[in-house]
Amino acid sequence: MDSGTATELPARERVELILSQLDKLPTLSTVAVRLLALTTSDDSSAGEVIQVIESDASLTTAILRLGRRADAGAGSEVTTVKQAVTLLGFNAVRNAVLSLQLYETLGAASNDDRTMATRRGLWQHSLAVACASEMVAEQSNGAVSLGDAFVAGLLHDIGKIALEATLPKSYARVVGLVERRRSCICDVEQSLLGMDHTVAGKRLASRWHLPQPMVECAWLHHQSPEALPTSVASPQLVSVVHVADNLVRQQRIGFSGYQHVGDVEELVGSWGIEPTALEAIRADLPQRMEPFCELVGLDDTSSQSLYAESLAKANRELGRLNRALTVQNERLEVRSACFDALRSFTKQLTERDRVGEVCVTAARSIGQMVGAQETLGFAREAGKPWLHTGSFETSERAPSTGVIELDRALGEALDRVAAAAASSRGIIAAPEGGETIWQRCVGAHAASPLWILPFAETDGTVGGVLFTLSERELSRLRSASEEAHAVSIAIGLAVSTARARAELERTNEELLDLNRRFRAAQKGLVRERSVSMVAKMAAGAAHELNNPLSVISGRAQMARGRCTEDELARTLEIIVEQAQTAAQMVTDLMDFAKPAPPQPVGQRLAEVLDPLCQHWRTRSSLAEPQITLSLADPEATVYADAGQLRIILNAVMANAVEACPPETACLQINSPSKVSDETVRIVIEDNGTGMTPDVLEHAVDPFFSSRPAGRGRGLGLSHAYRLAEMSGGNLWLDSTPGIGTTVTVELPARPPTS
Repeated sequence: MDSGTATELPARERVELILSQLDKLPTLSTVAVRLLALTTSDDSSAGEVIQVIESDASLTTAILRLGRRADAGAGSEVTTVKQAVTLLGFNAVRNAVLSLQLYETLGAASNDDRTMATRRGLWQHSLAVACASEMVAEQSNGAVSLGDAFVAGLLHDIGKIALEATLPKSYARVVGLVERRRSCICDVEQSLLGMDHTVAGKRLASRWHLPQPMVECAWLHHQSPEALPTSVASPQLVSVVHVADNLVRQQRIGFSGYQHVGDVEELVGSWGIEPTALEAIRADLPQRMEPFCELVGLDDTSSQSLYAESLAKANRELGRLNRALTVQNERLEVRSACFDALRSFTKQLTERDRVGEVCVTAARSIGQMVGAQETLGFAREAGKPWLHTGSFETSERAPSTGVIELDRALGEALDRVAAAAASSRGIIAAPEGGETIWQRCVGAHAASPLWILPFAETDGTVGGVLFTLSERELSRLRSASEEAHAVSIAIGLAVSTARARAELERTNEELLDLNRRFRAAQKGLVRERSVSMVAKMAAGAAHELNNPLSVISGRAQMARGRCTEDELARTLEIIVEQAQTAAQMVTDLMDFAKPAPPQPVGQRLAEVLDPLCQHWRTRSSLAEPQITLSLADPEATVYADAGQLRIILNAVMANAVEACPPETACLQINSPSKVSDETVRIVIEDNGTGMTPDVLEHAVDPFFSSRPAGRGRGLGLSHAYRLAEMSGGNLWLDSTPGIGTTVTVELPARPPTS
């Protein structure tokens, strides 16, 4: 398989393909398998290890070379494997042989310098973790076998080595991305390969039939002790490798690609390792690694070079961190300015703000964010021929709001702003339309380059905040486009909310007015139908009653003329009087049912109301101060039928006088109308008993009366109401129980236009 094609397949197929490539890797040699078996067996001995080594000539040569290196200057020469084992120790020889065997299996040379550098780094890291694991195990008071610790540390990153060996091109991309992005290598491996090195290491260790603890270390070495599954066979060994891996990454020995370093002091402290012992491990680690690096062919990896390389890596990392911190600090300052602007903007908003006021608040907040002296907020409303604006200056001049009528030039300018906003995020250079908007709203050319933070909304509206600032002053804001975009979203949302609130307020007002008019019309319609029905009934009843009443009255009068008895004559007189009263009632019903069409004439209001006051002062025996008249314009003219106008006003006055106790009665007649009005209003107020809501609702209904039976016919206000409507006017009442009643009569002030 071409190693560059691994990332071109779907994730599942890619993983299976990579795992199949791992299966093609060479297996461990017989010597390595036998040595691993001896390493993990409690019954193994040095003699068995010597026998295994002597069975392989190249391995024997390597061990003798290692022994001679350790014996340099001792005055004797190491010529047998047994001597080397005696000199170096059983563990050292076994570890050296395993390291060499693994390196020979997977450490093939490459013509690519970058690939070779990665492989050398991986092996340096693995050898360092192996030595560090053994050194940590030495401090565990026998809780973990030294041999197991070294082998587990050596094999912990076998997955990286295997992936690099099988997919050199793809893994080179992994390494490159890790170094450029400073990302965790596991995440990059998952992204590019579909699997990480821990899964690959587990798969390879299982294929090699390594002991279960070694498989677990290759798979779980990045997991903290508390995160390990309960089914792990050797949690202590996995924890030792985890500690050693973090320690080596902290020392920056070799290539790991795992950016995060745990708290090494806390990790080793959980094993009871004192800080002095930890420092000793750090100091001795390069020397402990040196013979193994030399044995596998990493000849230039001396303890001094490891120290120098580690120091150089630390310096490079420190420089990178300093540069990153500088950039991050600048970015944080800008982000802080954006968040301050957002906080200031939201804090200043109120539930009553109109669109223009939101524009002012946005202009003020953005001006503070960017350091501009003058800013302009604007918001266009879809389908409306105007533009809301709000300007703010850092000078003492108060902020201002306005509404500008849209013309073609301004509309085209807003369209260009909308197009620019759709293709950009955050602060952008104002398009050509921005200058047009600025000139139209501010009244002058922009003194510096013009910038805009636009906000577009889903309903097609567009707006933004315009401000002037030099290119140099704005450059620091370039890195915060997302934060600035968040501020613009908040402004757009606030504008939409203000617009929706205003629209809702207008709608509520219109609905309330429509509801009022509907209810009034409904009541009027019901009253009109009721009056009409009553009028028909009254007309019919009057017609039927007229003849009988005439007969009764006529016969009674004839009988009275022939009667000689006084008592009987008096009875007949009463019959005549009551018949005439009933006849008058019929006449009243006829007048209500079929009033004569009005014959309107112009009359001075004073000439109508002065006699009215005099008439009721005489009729009611009220003193002059108890009935007062006040006219806003004595020359005002009312245009109505003279007779019907007297009926209307007398009916209202009759109810007012009836409602007031004579000793405290106070009636006020006034006309607040002006000559220029289309109508004249006559208002009659009393301080009587007032009406309850139920009585007020039916006050102008025919035959309705709140007074005791026999006190009235219930046609007075109803008749007045009907005559006022017939005259082209209106009549309505306002009343409060215990305070009094106000009756308003509205009539035309001039004849109707033809």
